[in-house]
Amino acid sequence: MPYVEKGIFYRYEPTVAPVPLVVDVSRSGREYPTEFRSKVGFSAIHDNVSMYVDEIWEDAPKYGGTLLYALFPHMYIDANRHELDIDEELIEGTWPVPLQPTVSKRGLGLLKSKSRYGEPVQEKKLTYAEVEERLDRYHRPYHRELKAIVDRARSSSRTVYHLSCHCMSAVGAPTHPDAGQERADFCLGNLHNGQSTSSTEFIEFVAGVIRDQGFTCTINMPYGGGEINRRYGNPANGVESVLFEINKKKFMDVGTFRKNDGFDAIKAAANNVLGALSGKLREIGN
Repeated sequence: MPYVEKGIFYRYEPTVAPVPLVVDVSRSGREYPTEFRSKVGFSAIHDNVSMYVDEIWEDAPKYGGTLLYALFPHMYIDANRHELDIDEELIEGTWPVPLQPTVSKRGLGLLKSKSRYGEPVQEKKLTYAEVEERLDRYHRPYHRELKAIVDRARSSSRTVYHLSCHCMSAVGAPTHPDAGQERADFCLGNLHNGQSTSSTEFIEFVAGVIRDQGFTCTINMPYGGGEINRRYGNPANGVESVLFEINKKKFMDVGTFRKNDGFDAIKAAANNVLGALSGKLREIGN
């Protein structure tokens, strides 16, 4: 049984001898708060969810890893964004400290101003108190739990492997850096605004496991990693953190949100990655 923080996360502990392997799924949450409102239809909002990623990686505990899964939708507040990555145009009144808009300049910050395809999603501007409530209720508890998991793993091992798991559209959306371009089957990232969140050796090892299964895989294109990788990735101190994106077309019908015939193959590929990482950690020892 998972440990549950209602509406915030599930934490699944290892079911075999543990290894310092952490898998977090921060953008697959589908428990929409009753106060969530938007100008656009539900399908447009729901299209931004990393559907089924929690299921794809659900076997992590069987390989000795710990799985953390956010239950809240990232379109309400995004755990993979910095607390100050906010578009000033979304805010009513003043903010007590300077904001640091980066990804929010494209509408995709802590609070989304646009959907994947550019529709304005916010019903109204938000006050400092409203944003703080979301941070305290969802964002900060998720990060406290993830930090505790990573710190616990690091306290007993020289090396921790962390995967931040998501899915991506088959073609770059207008709000993304590769607009209109077809994407590979997988994308791995370890470079966040110039900061390396894993060693080159580690990300190449993971990419090799994927490519050996016959899939295509890019590195740091179109994505290099998010706030979660930045916070927890510290290869010099033994924490190897990689963004892991899977092309939606490989496992789901984006029109109906239903799994397609490729789902089992993608889950098997994820399990092969988990097996390879678990085996490597057991080989190097704790």
